[in-house]
Amino acid sequence: MTEKHDNKPDDGKGKPTKDESPFEGDAMDRFVKSFEASARRWELVVYPAMLAFVILAAYGFFLIYTLSKDIHVLAQGMDPQMAKNLGNMSDSVVYLSENIRTMTRRVDKMTHHIEDISGKMDALENLEPMLVNMRGMNVSIGGMDQSVRVMTANTDAMRYEMAKMGYNTRSLGKMNDFMPW
Repeated sequence: MTEKHDNKPDDGKGKPTKDESPFEGDAMDRFVKSFEASARRWELVVYPAMLAFVILAAYGFFLIYTLSKDIHVLAQGMDPQMAKNLGNMSDSVVYLSENIRTMTRRVDKMTHHIEDISGKMDALENLEPMLVNMRGMNVSIGGMDQSVRVMTANTDAMRYEMAKMGYNTRSLGKMNDFMPW
């Protein structure tokens, strides 16, 4: 078998000598170097993050300042009579509400009246005999209309004849001038 050769001094019993510390110099150097490299990597992340936080905080302050300035301008622009105007508007809304209630009651009454009219119209549908008589009356009134038209034409003919007779009577008046009686 092969023997293990360590470069570590020992006292022959396999134990380290007093000069040797439990931490060797190489291990400590490696630890410090790895810690510094790790710290550098964290610096690459932490410093930009801190800068971004400072920029965001400044922007947030700017937004809050601008908002408070805008609200101040809005408050200055309010009408000093607004409370009075809002009171008038509230009264108008109450008046409007009362009018709407009145309209609702009236529409409800109209609904009842229309229901009554609808019922009466249903009753009229059962009046078929009366409708038959009314059709007969329509025919009779049509005949009367025709008769009145005939009477009108005859009256017009009589007027014409009377006008002719009046004309003839005037011409007799000239004859009377020649007659001795």
